[in-house]
Amino acid sequence: MERIVHLDAIAIPAKFPLPRPSFAHEWVSYENTPYELIAERCQDATIVVTNKCRLTAENMAKMPQLKLIAELATGYNNIDIDYCRSHNIAVTTIQGYSTESVAEHTLSMMLALSRSLVKTHKKMQDGLWINANCFCQLPYPIVDLHGRTLTVVGSGAIGSRIGALASAFGMQVLKAEHKKALSVRTGYTAFAEALAQADFVSVNCPLTADTLNLISLEDMKVMKKSAFIINNARGGVVNEADFVQAVTEGIIAGGAADVASTEPLPADHPLVKLQHNDNFILTPHQAWMSDDCLVELCRQFGENLEAFHEGRAVRRIV
Repeated sequence: MERIVHLDAIAIPAKFPLPRPSFAHEWVSYENTPYELIAERCQDATIVVTNKCRLTAENMAKMPQLKLIAELATGYNNIDIDYCRSHNIAVTTIQGYSTESVAEHTLSMMLALSRSLVKTHKKMQDGLWINANCFCQLPYPIVDLHGRTLTVVGSGAIGSRIGALASAFGMQVLKAEHKKALSVRTGYTAFAEALAQADFVSVNCPLTADTLNLISLEDMKVMKKSAFIINNARGGVVNEADFVQAVTEGIIAGGAADVASTEPLPADHPLVKLQHNDNFILTPHQAWMSDDCLVELCRQFGENLEAFHEGRAVRRIV
């Protein structure tokens, strides 16, 4: 009988219950699990289910029966994949389920910034229109997306979909080549040049050793002062302290993020300094959480468990 331990059930809303597998199993669920309790709670587990709990070589070494990690996300930077490979531990992920949701969230952020919606909404709450002497009011400039340039950093499924939506708005879309690439692929633009041309930069690549702090202050200095960076990938891809400095000093205009290097956001996190900046939008890692996406996540999770039990390779990283 499989012993399945779900470490962080709080990440999935209760109205979207994960399906239980058809094979014999014992299911133990914890609302949340701090790092220091992971090994203890999973010491007898054969299958571990998680969204963001850190599964390191240190704690997996104390899980002698572990056969499968079912990651409830596309990204798996919270798992020591090398350890899993060397110890024959399978890893499955949820793939392609949030493409539309993250893409729409990104375009929503771009529209809110370009049309000064957050700043204007605050003015409306202060009585802008009620006390006006003219039928129209323009407290802040409005800039159309049409005719502007979007640079996509990470042109996988989500990045490509964001590019397609941006194209529908009449934007020019550039795909940034890898930062350290020695040549530029057809259809791509050199990294620095792509940033320099951008009115908006959408960051969509996974967090790896190669992408940690991929966009730093030096990169932002080549951008337009009117440009915005949108990071809905992982917090560490954009150097957050550098980003705060760039926005505060007017090196770039601002940006938006749905992610942070530490989540939940601690009070001393760099991005907290921008929460009252009208040119910055911060959402709590929710871009992937539309109802449609959560339904698909549950479906894929159930399919992954059944496939693993039957020896079929479905959405496996390892």
